[in-house]
Amino acid sequence: MKKKEEAKYLEKEWKDLNTHLKAFFESGDQEELHQFRVQTKKLRALLNLLEHASRQHGLLKEFKPVRKIFKYAGHIRDAYTNLQLSSRYDVKNETFEAGQRQIIDQGTIEFREKAKKHTKKIDDTYKQLKKQLPHVDNTAIAEFYKKQLEQIADNLATPRFTEDMHNNRKLIKILVYNRKLADKALNGSFTFNSAYLDQLQNSLGEWHDNILAAELFSSPEVNDKPAAAMIKKKNNNVKRRIRTLAGDFMKKATAAQPTPK
Repeated sequence: MKKKEEAKYLEKEWKDLNTHLKAFFESGDQEELHQFRVQTKKLRALLNLLEHASRQHGLLKEFKPVRKIFKYAGHIRDAYTNLQLSSRYDVKNETFEAGQRQIIDQGTIEFREKAKKHTKKIDDTYKQLKKQLPHVDNTAIAEFYKKQLEQIADNLATPRFTEDMHNNRKLIKILVYNRKLADKALNGSFTFNSAYLDQLQNSLGEWHDNILAAELFSSPEVNDKPAAAMIKKKNNNVKRRIRTLAGDFMKKATAAQPTPK
């Protein structure tokens, strides 16, 4: 892959990140905040690929200022998600809901007050990363994908529903997020079944979200045991689905995808 292609891809993804963040500063729209966080994950996945495939360290470290903004935004987003969960499972707790709304309102005010500071940090980070962008050849990219898939296959050989299972989702998303950039590098090396991997990572995400929801509703702050029990029961079905999907992982992950009719 040419360095010019890497730079163009980085520029596009960074522009999208800035667009969503600035839109949130202007409107306070939660979807814009969500998309900013998604873009942050995509960029981190890109830097992870470039750093490991080139063996040039420092890219992820340089990205830390953006990650700090991402984490700050996460407090606002988590409170919004908690309110959505309460609504979905018909949990009635006015004190809890008022507390979450306060986190959103106050967090948004403080976040927007620092808009110029955050924007400058993001711009400065981009300039530094663009200077440090390494050249990565196609063979190194294909090798990175192969090793990542082998690592995930080993992890899923005996599926255990611990935090390690959630880490598998993170590893898969690095590959899925970089799929478009890595397409030429993988062509001829092996087939990459992104549809299957997306299905698996979505199921892993659902399982993890259900765990967090059950913990939330079991907490003293909410204390809705029936809702927590309902989610845990629901998650048993998700775990069965994951076990089925995880079987023969390497074979499925590198199988040719059906041609759309």
